Amino acid sequence: MTELAVRRRASAPTRRSRDSDLWWLAAAVGASALLVGFLVTVSLQAAFALVLLVAVVALYVHDRRYGIAALFALWFIAPGLRRVLGAAVGFAENDPLSIAPFLATAAIAGIELSRARLPGHIQRVLLLAAAGFAIGLPVGLAAAPQAAVYAFGAYLAGVSGAVLGARERPLLEDSTLRKVLLYGVLPVAAYALVQRVFDPPSWDQAWLDTTDIVSIGANENGKVRVFSTLNSPGALAPLLTLSLLCYLTVKRPRPITIAGATIVVVALSLTFVRSAWVALIIGGLAHMVASRGQSARVVLGSTAVLVAITLALSPVSATAHAVVDRFKTISNRSDDSSAENRSANVSRSLPAAAVAPLGHGLGTAGEPARLSEDQKLRIPDNGYLSLIHQVGPVGFLMVLAAIAAVMRAAWEGARSRAPGQDLRVLVFAMLVALLVQLYAGDSFYGSHGVIFWFLGGQALSAAARLRSAPRTGPGPSSASA
Repeated sequence: MTELAVRRRASAPTRRSRDSDLWWLAAAVGASALLVGFLVTVSLQAAFALVLLVAVVALYVHDRRYGIAALFALWFIAPGLRRVLGAAVGFAENDPLSIAPFLATAAIAGIELSRARLPGHIQRVLLLAAAGFAIGLPVGLAAAPQAAVYAFGAYLAGVSGAVLGARERPLLEDSTLRKVLLYGVLPVAAYALVQRVFDPPSWDQAWLDTTDIVSIGANENGKVRVFSTLNSPGALAPLLTLSLLCYLTVKRPRPITIAGATIVVVALSLTFVRSAWVALIIGGLAHMVASRGQSARVVLGSTAVLVAITLALSPVSATAHAVVDRFKTISNRSDDSSAENRSANVSRSLPAAAVAPLGHGLGTAGEPARLSEDQKLRIPDNGYLSLIHQVGPVGFLMVLAAIAAVMRAAWEGARSRAPGQDLRVLVFAMLVALLVQLYAGDSFYGSHGVIFWFLGGQALSAAARLRSAPRTGPGPSSASA
């Protein structure tokens, strides 16, 4: 009876907090309905952005798992929705839908922080990362205020993903993010195949004609590099890579599981993003090492099958032949102009970035730079270069120190044989893959940034629980699709 009373007293604040959240949510929905009615007459994109934002927050208040799944779905579909609305009513230069995922991430992270405090050691890691990004804010505000504010908000939204990851239930049986990457990415991959087989739909083609993004352009067969519901092949490929790593946790593959993995593999091939394959290979090796070789048969066996099928189809399939040619450039850099240009860009820009202690300012590199007059590093093609250019060596080392803490926690969790080891090994492998991907893109930004820090929050929280609690089971548990 005493234990039951303690449990009831412990759960009472949670119920009061949830009731308070529901009252606030009801008021917000009512106010939003009035605002949406007004926004429809001004900007259809703004009205959709508000509706999606309120929907994600409402789902999160109702059930944390549904809210997190809806948040990642918003990250995946918002760019595609922008193209559909743009084709219908005209493309907006600063589309409100582009900031809806950032606002939704910050909103539900704020709700979570209002419900409970994070452990002190996790707070310190996140504050260290946030402070590292903030180092470049003063210089950025002086150079291009709008770009600096946008960049700071974008990076902080990514870091706030760690709050959601840390507060998710213990990694014992499954993870919401794992389910999203297994099931939610599958329709995204299928849509990518539609773009390749049937050519991009009218809204995608209208966006391509408007933006004139050269990196997506047609190859020798007149086909575009697929980008699905996202904005570019470079944004799509890392998500497909993480999805494939999640398939390593499926213990009893069924035909539908094999079909899903095949769709994701083909879609990844059609992005023609070589760095994603490098990240996948290294992530797979990290999974093998962390699991003490338990996943070696799956990793090496699936790799051998993929290589054999691709080589067998290359003489009769133009697409397979193009994929093989693309892979050849990994070992022969002299035939790869894009890799040579990327290397030259790093050699040219890194010395100037390294000598500015506080950086050249947030918003002077990457996607936020489109809001700045100085766009010399608009497409750095290297997340590490982008970061050190904006925040300088001081901020760069602070962010790396936070990442080192995350990776240490992820490694400790992956090596522990306590229940849930399969999922902790997966978290470690995905973090490694994203860090490798940073050499060819900014994994601190957008959906990649939220996923990276979400995984980081999971790793930090799991490691803390393992340190403070005795082992409760005989071995790792299994996750099944």
